[in-house]
Amino acid sequence: MSFPLGPFPASERLRFRLPSSNDAGFYLKLMNEPDYHRFIADHGIGSHEDAALYIKNKSLARFAAHGVGLWLVELKETNQPVGVCGLVVRKELEYPDLGFAFLEDFRGLGLGKEAGLAVLEFVQKELKLRTLCAITHPDNARSANLLKKIGFESDGQRHLTEIGATADYYLWKLRYVEAGLA
Repeated sequence: MSFPLGPFPASERLRFRLPSSNDAGFYLKLMNEPDYHRFIADHGIGSHEDAALYIKNKSLARFAAHGVGLWLVELKETNQPVGVCGLVVRKELEYPDLGFAFLEDFRGLGLGKEAGLAVLEFVQKELKLRTLCAITHPDNARSANLLKKIGFESDGQRHLTEIGATADYYLWKLRYVEAGLA
């Protein structure tokens, strides 16, 4: 599954863009927050150099392979990076996986919901997708609640070899009435 690069999602307060090596400091901070380690993964990012390699070999490689990935999300007003949000194509999952992570200082401000809805709108209009999935750590109630707020429904659990764990699994399906297709 591959999609063309660009355009990118957008919202009232947020800009989405490809990450670059200049974003290594932001990735270093985000990927070392306690909740990131607990609910997503510890990727062993211990330096700016590690973060720059992660951006090149993981983040940008996903975009090169699939046309989508986790965009860097920044505030339009200040250009400050606040999180990542986008689609991860996983061999073990039938649909692209909506993923997101935001710096602790920017949680609880509605930015995750705004970013998720922007990606859903982008998915419908630009990629013409009708179904997405999402996975969360079973203890991550905050992310589970966010997924439900933007229209995902719980669909059990899946064990994923790629992440070496069992995750809660959610599905989002384009609703014909909401999309004006009924």
